[in-house]
Amino acid sequence: MKRVLTMTAAAVVLAALSTKGPAAEPAGGRPAMFRADAAHTGRYDSPPIARMHRQLWGFRTDDKVESSPVVADGLVFFGCNDDHLYAADAQSGVERWRFRTNKDVSSSPAVVGGVVYVGCDDGYLYAIDARAGTERWRFKADDDINSSPTVAGGIVYFGSDDKSLYAVDASTGVERWRVTVRKGIKASPAVAQGLVFVGDTGGDFFAVDTQAGIQRWGFKADKAIESSATVVDGVVYVGDNGGNLYALDAATGTQQGLFKADDDIRSSPAYANGLLYVGSNDDYLYAIDVAAGQIAWRFRTEDDIRSSPAVAGGMVYVGSEDDHLYALDARTGELKWKFRTGKDIHSSPAVAGGVVYIGSQDKRVYAISGVEPPSPEPPKPESSQQPKPAEPSQTGPDPAARDAAAS
Repeated sequence: MKRVLTMTAAAVVLAALSTKGPAAEPAGGRPAMFRADAAHTGRYDSPPIARMHRQLWGFRTDDKVESSPVVADGLVFFGCNDDHLYAADAQSGVERWRFRTNKDVSSSPAVVGGVVYVGCDDGYLYAIDARAGTERWRFKADDDINSSPTVAGGIVYFGSDDKSLYAVDASTGVERWRVTVRKGIKASPAVAQGLVFVGDTGGDFFAVDTQAGIQRWGFKADKAIESSATVVDGVVYVGDNGGNLYALDAATGTQQGLFKADDDIRSSPAYANGLLYVGSNDDYLYAIDVAAGQIAWRFRTEDDIRSSPAVAGGMVYVGSEDDHLYALDARTGELKWKFRTGKDIHSSPAVAGGVVYIGSQDKRVYAISGVEPPSPEPPKPESSQQPKPAEPSQTGPDPAARDAAAS
């Protein structure tokens, strides 16, 4: 029997949530895409960065970066509003290649099987060779693609402002199916349990069968949905622009709980160790205890949070429109460190190998390291053998000089 609890505070919690945790990882580990995996749990496999060591690098572009970076095979991939998709070395920040589109790339890339998939405001979904930066194929929708693609089971799922949810073959770019809805789709689809979950800007949220493209159920939110859903153990969590975070049964769409913030929730939730993390335009990052159905903690920034939190190694990272990236203890909400960029952060962090990667509207992508540089090797001990006396030099100082030095 699931628990229901009502609270009143600056925000309201009404939660009826299960406690088992997220579904098992797919074979071969998590794919590299927006929110870390196809279910959008926002959880990354990385050591904690409890102390910022240094800015590893900053990559300069020609326009703001709203796309969220992804890390795969030693490279960082991200889109930019300067009409490019970039690939940079994850350690040095050196550009490996750039791919030119016809408009802004605010969609976040997905990298699977050596191919990068990304949407663009020119209406195309591109498939690009991850190493060479060359085009494999492109698929044309009828309007902008701000939605970040999700790849699962050999299919790429994404939405468009043309009021459609698409499923496209990942190898060929051939359309498998599309579902037409009332309004445009800016959110990224979440995929779990044989269903695709996504909402539109009209406030309609729905679940579609991954193979048949048939809608299984629908749910009506109060306001537009730009938040991307997270799926955890049969429960779907999604926010709307009315400040509501809904908990829905993944199989039926029945509402099981509600969290109420004081402003829009455009941030996408993340889940780890029994806590659900989500940001709001009321300037707070919230951690919700899903078993108790109450706020575990909340952390206030100085402006809206549209960035989606990332959880790794007992830490949670999130950007804010106050120009900062924040690093907090995931259990307590204690601020460990913050990093200032030159402008708003809408991009969501990616975490890999003890490094946080984040884009900013100051036209840069940053790599922030918590890893100490390797210590220099200690000097080699001198040999215990006594050196042989030097032979008299035929060109050395004359004997008188040696005698003077000895006296």
